Amino acid sequence: MKYEFPEIKTIDDVLPHIEGRKDFIVAERDFGFVINYNVTLPDSFPPIKSAGGSAKDRAARQLTAKMRRECRGIKFYPDGKIAARTMQKFFNVNEKDETQFKNIDLSENHVILDKLDGSMIHPILHKGKVRLCTKMGFTEIAEDAEKWLRDKTRITTEWLYDRLSAGITDTFEWTSPNNRIVVSYDEPMLTLLASRENISGKYVVPEWCPFEVVKSYGSAKEIRDFVDSVKDQKGIEGFIGRFSDGHMFKIKTDEYVFIHKTLDNIRFDRHIVDAILKGEIDDTVSKLPEQDQNHVREFEKHFWKAFEQKENRLYGLRIRAQQSYNDDRKRIAIDMIPNLENKADASFVFRMIDGHDLRNMMLEHIKQNTNTNVKWDACAIWMGMEKKTT
Repeated sequence: MKYEFPEIKTIDDVLPHIEGRKDFIVAERDFGFVINYNVTLPDSFPPIKSAGGSAKDRAARQLTAKMRRECRGIKFYPDGKIAARTMQKFFNVNEKDETQFKNIDLSENHVILDKLDGSMIHPILHKGKVRLCTKMGFTEIAEDAEKWLRDKTRITTEWLYDRLSAGITDTFEWTSPNNRIVVSYDEPMLTLLASRENISGKYVVPEWCPFEVVKSYGSAKEIRDFVDSVKDQKGIEGFIGRFSDGHMFKIKTDEYVFIHKTLDNIRFDRHIVDAILKGEIDDTVSKLPEQDQNHVREFEKHFWKAFEQKENRLYGLRIRAQQSYNDDRKRIAIDMIPNLENKADASFVFRMIDGHDLRNMMLEHIKQNTNTNVKWDACAIWMGMEKKTT
């Protein structure tokens, strides 16, 4: 799993290695450019070493593999010079061949660190000032961290400025009650995870740091035993193993993986609706932390209230079609339908005239509109629901 980090001076050192790849993004920002991966395909992060071809071909493939792992929010100024270099992409134990048990040698110098459950944040110099970024740049999460930083002493900002001026990127984890992923945190905090030279990629340890530093637990003896000791722990995400040369592996608890997967299943409102329609909502809720349980239950109530109100409105249209137009389709089409607030209601009126059950029609209509966010947003408007994304 170990290799020499590639030297990166400008964006042109990286671009050839992601050319034509839709799984990587080069985005223009106020400060310049950011390169990040936006989806992980089977060949997005190939092994560092691979057989076949000439020595030149193998060296080229190896450089590409190294460079892609650096595309994790790496930043460049408008002139192409490197601006900030965060931690390289690294993997879970047993996720890749290089992180199989047999390939992790804990006899080498390493430390075990907390794996915090927040957002990766790092500073950048922009217009002579220290600004904070997430992987994609100046975002709302980064703004929250900046507000927190402004309330600290000038020493913290000055320290970051001096580090950036020296060509070093300090990477932090932003944890906050307002930025909860799975694990909850009582206080907002920027915690220093690692420091890295921009050009060489070498990891360095600051002599002094005014920020909280990620907690270290010393070393572990045997990787299998260590993994076994981690997986059953509660209330944490897991741990990171970092070797002295900066290479890393990560281990997550079974509880965290389970909850995270469940949260992914309710990431958008349409996912919650899908679980409601399938009758799986109770099972889903039982797997969630209390805060998320409350959110889902509130949404469920909101959904059924809107459903019943829409059902009553549609049934009212059916009564009107019968009493005012004697179910005469032509008259309904000419006099009634054009005045409907939502023209999609017309098909429900005519199908009710044909004897179809309204509730079954509504449920089927909603089900057909939960496969994309765009469709669900339109369906929610049709139901009269306020848009509530999770």
